Amino acid sequence: MRASTFRHPLGALACLLLAAATLVACQSSDPNHAQVIDRAASQTTYFAQYGVSTHAYKPRRLNPSVDGSLYVRGMQWTVWDDRQAVGDGIAHVNDCRPDCADGHYSTYRVTVRLAQPQQLCGSRFFTTIHVRGSGYHTNARRSGVACR
Repeated sequence: MRASTFRHPLGALACLLLAAATLVACQSSDPNHAQVIDRAASQTTYFAQYGVSTHAYKPRRLNPSVDGSLYVRGMQWTVWDDRQAVGDGIAHVNDCRPDCADGHYSTYRVTVRLAQPQQLCGSRFFTTIHVRGSGYHTNARRSGVACR
């Protein structure tokens, strides 16, 4: 594991592309469809795996990257409430060298923070993810999920 800070160039790019694609998939004529929830909710808040309508509650494995270049295993959640979720795990990051298909994975102990819940497609989802650890960090915002 490297001691220097490393920002994976494709992990953040993949998450941003995912956010743009899923925003289009979750558009609705209802103006309240993607309203931000800033009050205590009686509804469970989920993490959308792979950016689709897979409702994950306290998952042991996170798959924030649609292309598989980043996943986090062994998640141990210390907080999961209506405003945020925080936990620790092991990030597996593909260096995508010479390309992602032939790249190699490095592992990093990380803390994951999910935040900014929104009502999307009839359920509450965290829309931001922050992954930070010794030698690795990335942030991404999801504007939506693919409604089915």
